[in-house]
Amino acid sequence: MKATLKKLSVIIALLAMAGCGNNLVRDKSNDYLLSEEVPPMVVPEGKSSGAIGQLYDVPAVPDAGAGSEYFVVPRPQPLSENVFEETVKIETFSGSRWIAINKPAEEVWPRIRNILSRSSVPTTRVDASSGIIETGWLQFKDDEDKSHRFRFKIVPGIGVNSTEVSLLQMSAPIGKEGDAGSWPAKSMDDSRELEFVEIVSNSLASEINSGSVSLLAQTIGGQEQVEVVSSADTDPYIKMNLNYDRAWASLLNSLSRGGYTIIDQNRSAGRLQVEFQEIIAEEKGQTLKEWVLNLGNKVEKVPPVEYWVELVRTEQTVEVRIADKSRDKLERSLAIKLLKVIRGNLS
Repeated sequence: MKATLKKLSVIIALLAMAGCGNNLVRDKSNDYLLSEEVPPMVVPEGKSSGAIGQLYDVPAVPDAGAGSEYFVVPRPQPLSENVFEETVKIETFSGSRWIAINKPAEEVWPRIRNILSRSSVPTTRVDASSGIIETGWLQFKDDEDKSHRFRFKIVPGIGVNSTEVSLLQMSAPIGKEGDAGSWPAKSMDDSRELEFVEIVSNSLASEINSGSVSLLAQTIGGQEQVEVVSSADTDPYIKMNLNYDRAWASLLNSLSRGGYTIIDQNRSAGRLQVEFQEIIAEEKGQTLKEWVLNLGNKVEKVPPVEYWVELVRTEQTVEVRIADKSRDKLERSLAIKLLKVIRGNLS
């Protein structure tokens, strides 16, 4: 009993010293300020360095169009119109079909995996870098003659922080699956593909608020399909890794909202004449909530300004550029601002 009391007294004394602010227990909270940069790890010649990389990558800061000596903080970009649309939907275009979700791929990837796991659907190949999941052979009660398998292709979508999930179906006679060969270019049974797309789409919609994220799938499906390019050695533009037909359709959809109005268009020339009207909330006399959410009637409508939007085809991509009414270059920061409005509403 005495030994226990003695130990308790020592502990109380140590805690008292730690709380008195004296120098007996050193405060280490600011030790990180003394950290020094260490050289990167060197892998011996002949060994793979694939598992070694930056723990926290610092992304490149895009050119904002401002000079190095003077900078005016811009107004916040308007929210994308896509934020208020249906979250999960089945899209079709030019004979293709996919599920569009305004969630990033690193969230969609584990959900697809979970859906397949819960449904006891076996997978034979999983490749996060390519965004591919292939199922094993499945048999359906309404088809006693054939087995079916599916390939999921998960890639970053056209919208901001969005994902596209496409499916490819393949069938083979039961018992002869081993002779089926490689995947076809198109689904062999379109109705079966549509059925599976609808099942997956409904499952995704039912759990869209799930917050799980796959850290291993942050680069899933390859590079972004759309990005605003604003490097110092070129005029700002939107790069779209799409074919011309889909790029044109997506651009028309974006320009129909977010402050833009289409006046005239020439698809063969890839040019659109548009008006852009910016709505600015008046700060005077408004609460912070009214200013942020743009509530009430205290808004200032700036007169609309005409611009030309042009689609330029390259070997691999389509570029979207913007110019003034006379087709002259815009001031750099203004061009970036207008392009970001277009990019924010692409889908």
